[in-house]
Amino acid sequence: MTKKITRRKFMQQSAFATLGIAASGLVWPYRSYGAEPVKIMIGTTFSGAYAETGNFVRKGVKLAVSQFGGEVLGRPIEIIERDVPNPAEGVRKAQEAVEKLGVKFLFVSPSSSTVLAVMEYLAKHNAMLYASAGSDKITGTACNRATFRWPVPTWGAVREVVPRIIKEYKAKTFYTITPKYVFGEDLLRNTKEVLADRGLKLVGNSYHPLGESDFSSHLTKAMAAKADCVLFLNFGGDTVNSVKQANNFGLPKVSRIACAWGSGITQMKALGANAMKGVIWGLQYFYKIDSPGNKKFLKAYRAAYNETPPYIAANPYINILTLLQAIERAGSDDPRKVIEATEDFEYEGLTGPEKYRACDHQAVKPYYTLRCKGPEKMKGPEDFADIIGFSTNIAPCEETGCKMG
Repeated sequence: MTKKITRRKFMQQSAFATLGIAASGLVWPYRSYGAEPVKIMIGTTFSGAYAETGNFVRKGVKLAVSQFGGEVLGRPIEIIERDVPNPAEGVRKAQEAVEKLGVKFLFVSPSSSTVLAVMEYLAKHNAMLYASAGSDKITGTACNRATFRWPVPTWGAVREVVPRIIKEYKAKTFYTITPKYVFGEDLLRNTKEVLADRGLKLVGNSYHPLGESDFSSHLTKAMAAKADCVLFLNFGGDTVNSVKQANNFGLPKVSRIACAWGSGITQMKALGANAMKGVIWGLQYFYKIDSPGNKKFLKAYRAAYNETPPYIAANPYINILTLLQAIERAGSDDPRKVIEATEDFEYEGLTGPEKYRACDHQAVKPYYTLRCKGPEKMKGPEDFADIIGFSTNIAPCEETGCKMG
């Protein structure tokens, strides 16, 4: 049964005067209290291809903790940060946090491979994970009761953005550039399915390693294919590098460019309006979303950091707020009770009313398609794109492959 939508104090506060938290350090309690803190491990990347992620995750988490008042159940909230650049490090640091530090709650991003490895470990321990990655397996065949996921999986993302590309570009042929790991493979598989359903053709694909610096060979193949659309299926720095180089190579003179998955404003600033002019881009979150929850978040984030939030800050923000609300609602920090308090509970999210389905712990929320502007159409320094469509596409529970234990 769907539970009643409620608002907690954290959504009632639209801004705050100061964070009151140290700006650096791997472990930072919000304040000093006599009570034992509620510990949350934040595992993300502070180095490598997704290095920008760590700084924005930190900002989103700190804002959430501050808006909640720095404590839950009368106990201080302690955030433990860990760099998790690969699956092995992710599992090692999750194990250390759970078994040595007494951590019961974790947020891990952005690599699907790392999330899947940490999920497998946590399935055997009494802990709860918010997974920020796109692989369908997370709330599909690899699902477990410990794990919740806010981002729409690749299945739903592709089913929003690719049909928009087909309509807007009148595209009949596609070429894809794909990172060679589970996230990229999932995006590619779903793209092939959507194109096949419409009788359209994928004329080729080029795989690249994570953190690729030179896309010349991939772009040469893409240009030779002369597809109506070259669809980039990568993320973060890989997308910035590949799209920049695509413009330098003159790809827009041969094919239209689109990106299936992005972090939004940070990538747009890195690329610049000239490189993005006319590009269609799929996003989990964009600051122009017209919802009460997003307006509050946007106001508070800008007040705290004097900048506009990207997806990689919005995701941990709403995850930590949802977690703290569930702990308060459960009246306990026992992960089993918090999990139960989270399942099928509707809350005011960044995209409107949201909830985590009990059947697979996937958040039910929309995915967005944007069209990027050229500099001549921008009304301000951050007016890089407009939302041209959104939809909620979540596979039926019986089709995800999730067998919740």
